[in-house]
Amino acid sequence: MNLLLVLFLVFSVLHFLAIGFSNKESLLYLPSKVVPILLLLYGMIRHGKRLPKPGKVFTLGLVFSVFGDSFLALPGKEYFVPGLGSFLIAQLLYAYAFSFGESSFWKRALPFFAFGAAYYALLLPHLGNLSLPVFVYMTAICLMGWRVASASSRPKQSFQLGLMGAILFILSDSIIAYSMFLAPEMNRMLASFLIMSTYYIAQLFLFLSMEPKESI
Repeated sequence: MNLLLVLFLVFSVLHFLAIGFSNKESLLYLPSKVVPILLLLYGMIRHGKRLPKPGKVFTLGLVFSVFGDSFLALPGKEYFVPGLGSFLIAQLLYAYAFSFGESSFWKRALPFFAFGAAYYALLLPHLGNLSLPVFVYMTAICLMGWRVASASSRPKQSFQLGLMGAILFILSDSIIAYSMFLAPEMNRMLASFLIMSTYYIAQLFLFLSMEPKESI
């Protein structure tokens, strides 16, 4: 395992400790949350001009993921929509990155959009004025899942890692929605642990799927 992945795991664990022993007002919370994604961002940027176009698009998606993480780490509900918007752009960039040279495979869209439609219908009575932003975001993340699932011309390991990453990303965001809208009484620490563990693994798998293989 290379140094970058070791550091990613170490700082992920540090954020889990921050979840357990601090809150969003803590000076430790935001930095500990974004460092793992910053490490993945560095892992892509270090390739410089050797990084192919899909990798460059994916790198830009990581930038918006950092923005999203930063907004959502701030105390106050007013940061939810900017955070959602940042991740919306990230999902569209991820979808684009995994679409280069790939076929449509329309049938592979079905499970993602079927799940998205069913889950949105479940959430809708609880969304209030967030119904449109959540709908747009759910459409984007389902699009991302479909495009990653359609990238089957990639090497087998890369394809499998990407697909697992996409599914875990959707799972992570589903837990966010569940804890915010369906079960607001859910234990904060448990919800945060489930959300961040699936999120970090998702981003790591997508990164490993996209990073040039000679350096993994």
